[in-house]
Amino acid sequence: MTPDQLRIVRFQLPPFGEGALPSAELEAFNAFYGIDFTARMEGLQHLAGHVPSGNRRLAVQCWRRKDAVANLLVVHGYYDHTGLFGKLLEWGLQRRCNVLVFDLPGHGLSEGEPAVIDDFADYGDAVAAVLGRVMLPDLPLWTMAQSTGAAALVEFARNCFAHNYEWPFAAQVLLAPLVRPAGWRGVQFALRLLSPFTESVPRKFSRNSADEEFLAFIASDPLQCHRVPLRWVAALERWLAGLPREDLGVGPALIVQGDEDLTVDWRYNVPFMGDLFPGSPVEYIAGAGHQLANESAELRAAYLGQVEDYLVGLGILPGDSS
Repeated sequence: MTPDQLRIVRFQLPPFGEGALPSAELEAFNAFYGIDFTARMEGLQHLAGHVPSGNRRLAVQCWRRKDAVANLLVVHGYYDHTGLFGKLLEWGLQRRCNVLVFDLPGHGLSEGEPAVIDDFADYGDAVAAVLGRVMLPDLPLWTMAQSTGAAALVEFARNCFAHNYEWPFAAQVLLAPLVRPAGWRGVQFALRLLSPFTESVPRKFSRNSADEEFLAFIASDPLQCHRVPLRWVAALERWLAGLPREDLGVGPALIVQGDEDLTVDWRYNVPFMGDLFPGSPVEYIAGAGHQLANESAELRAAYLGQVEDYLVGLGILPGDSS
């Protein structure tokens, strides 16, 4: 898709609501990214629109099944967007979940300077804004979040605790959760060295998945940001400095982590997340990189089978959901 086509799709998103049907332009967008599920699956209702969060509009899409047994919120990672998460979205739909997904600020079709955030609390506010505006059927709600998406859930949990709000999720699954990136000390040094002279540095596309088709696609994805904004790195540093390593009070999470992840410092992050979500089971996936949502079919099947077993054990999915 061209930049002009993407601007039209973003501009035409209506306020999200029961009548927020996808435009022809959004349907073309979804077909381009392979998330045109209504064309491939019977009995789906598809709603799409925008939700305000602070001074930004967030792009939101929701697919509903008539025979749904649960609701699933998917939260993508840094540099990602809804169009790249089709494999997880389809998996959720196949497990009889209504699936809700949105683009984080500065990502995909949402508003905001590309890949920039000044306060990680804005990510948590985005989760709250979407859940506050989108009406879902009265079914168990669970969430699956990748990398920075997990950080957004942490901020959402802290916000719930601060305001004595009820935690809405019956279960949470964290894929390669972000606390600090790999080589964090070097990243901090580079931030000090470069920030007086530049606002961003070139992004290097790493081999973060064994799926060669995905790696080829991401290199030409028109929604990719090709710079690393130092404001985002500075916001991450402030977030880490102010993040207490203590129980969030929302129960455990299933943590899934690849042992070949070179993007985050997973040996530090997994125990840290275990302190935030005490009692969390951890599944290490041999050979998996950081981009778990787009790993090879074999590696995705390995961890998604464990996710399904976890949800069946909690009574969120029926044992015959596959």
